[in-house]
Amino acid sequence: MATYKEIKGTTVKVRSSSMPTTYPQAAGELYYNSSNGQYEFLGPGTGAWSSGGNLNQVRGSNKGFGTQTAAISAGGAHENPGATSSSEKTESYNGTTWTEVNDLNVGRQAFGGLGTSTAGFCVSGYNHPTPGNLTNVESWNGTSWTETTDVNTARTSLRGCGTTTAALAIGGYNPGPKQIAITESWNGSAWSETGDMNTSRSGAGNALSSPSTDSIIFGGYTPSPPNTANAETWNGSSWTETGNLNAAKDNMGGSGDASTSALCFGGRTIANTESWDGSSWTEVNDLSLARGYVASGGSATSAIVSGGEAPGSPYYKADTEEWTITHSIKTVTTS
Repeated sequence: MATYKEIKGTTVKVRSSSMPTTYPQAAGELYYNSSNGQYEFLGPGTGAWSSGGNLNQVRGSNKGFGTQTAAISAGGAHENPGATSSSEKTESYNGTTWTEVNDLNVGRQAFGGLGTSTAGFCVSGYNHPTPGNLTNVESWNGTSWTETTDVNTARTSLRGCGTTTAALAIGGYNPGPKQIAITESWNGSAWSETGDMNTSRSGAGNALSSPSTDSIIFGGYTPSPPNTANAETWNGSSWTETGNLNAAKDNMGGSGDASTSALCFGGRTIANTESWDGSSWTEVNDLSLARGYVASGGSATSAIVSGGEAPGSPYYKADTEEWTITHSIKTVTTS
């Protein structure tokens, strides 16, 4: 019979306490708990949404980036923009509370967001209150926004991933050809067109925290039919069709850190959440509030969603929800 070391490549680790149940990196691991003298196993977890701190301003078509405990939400539309415009407003989240910080230089909604709470990009989007799609890109350094090199194609409802030194701007809507498949790559100094998606789309979801060489995009609005369940993975040079979502949808939130790990949630009046493991999508626990046109961030195991649009009053929302996977600890007996 094979030993644990032969199977896992290491001996059983010793810990002075039980493994945290929200520590996904160690899921499936056996360890010895020296505080109680027991072998314990961190079993598969179950994910659920819980309420976080509300945005200071209700808004929809806001976008963001970052993690569940360090996120940015910026731009968007507001029910009374003439009185209090939200199209340039930026808020920072510390895991509990949103704080207003420095505004965007150019107000906009439905842009592509990417990066971290201290180094991010706001790419393209729809200019508000003066109508029009933008090529403009702004860089966030944790304190303020600075205009940087424009993308080649003006668009709205696009998606982004990567970092401020290596990024992607994916798909979107342009009034000329409408939904587009164009992908642009950022090398730290310039944007260049690279391999197009197989399916033109806007308002898709994506693995927002993934690198520019290993990502996935899913769903979205297409010319015909109105939306799609199609998903595609990116390997750094081309897009490949992969397993579809269980339900077609558009303008949802997305999170994830690789082409093999993603979460899709909400979208135009729905609360549905689906989890991607690299081979298939599985329906998991729904959002508490059904909504689309949201700002999102984080990974497939620790995500955040804020703002958005949903029926009712107010139509634009300030709600924040956090996705956490809680694992089970089981005592292992030996003989």
